[in-house]
Amino acid sequence: MGLLGSRKQDEALAERDERLRKLEAECRASQTRLEDTKELVRHLDQDRDLLLCALERMRPGESAETLAQILLDVSFKPLGLACFYVAVADWEQDQLRFVLYHEGGRARNHPSRLLSDRAGLSERVLSGRRSVYIRTMDEGHAAGSLLTAAEQTTGLIPHSWYGVPLGRGARPAGLVSFQSFQTDAFSEGRRRVMDALAALLTTCLGASGPTQAR
Repeated sequence: MGLLGSRKQDEALAERDERLRKLEAECRASQTRLEDTKELVRHLDQDRDLLLCALERMRPGESAETLAQILLDVSFKPLGLACFYVAVADWEQDQLRFVLYHEGGRARNHPSRLLSDRAGLSERVLSGRRSVYIRTMDEGHAAGSLLTAAEQTTGLIPHSWYGVPLGRGARPAGLVSFQSFQTDAFSEGRRRVMDALAALLTTCLGASGPTQAR
């Protein structure tokens, strides 16, 4: 084989190797997109199952305490929560009552407080009549987060906090709070699921009547 033929063969091999490298890169990119799609579908399936479970178990007419417990049962593990609570507002009596407060792996008694004090994140949600998302512990402190007795004792303080009002009127019926030890733990899609759960709780509480909801 002459010099010219050898050079053409080398060029052909180089072109083949370059095509192989491009094909391998495209294959890796496709595999990554496929894995990302599988992960997205898995999360969507989990969110669907969570919402369906809540719809099946939560019934209008149940007390606020019972509904809050059901919501805790169906959402705590799937959402990867550290803490969770439901509080109902009695605007006439100026009271915010925590019907369920789950912290440190168990339910705790959490004292009621005055709505008019606007002392913490809960009151911020209710007075603003909108959801509040706190992504970091420092952000929570700056926003007026109040430490519970358990948090002060253990130092285990959630970094992410998402509070959703129960109802969007001038006087929401209360709020539900989802919390995680992870920073910025709740994506926009996950927060939409939480919004839907809070809307379901609001509907069930509305059908329970004002005496049970307090």
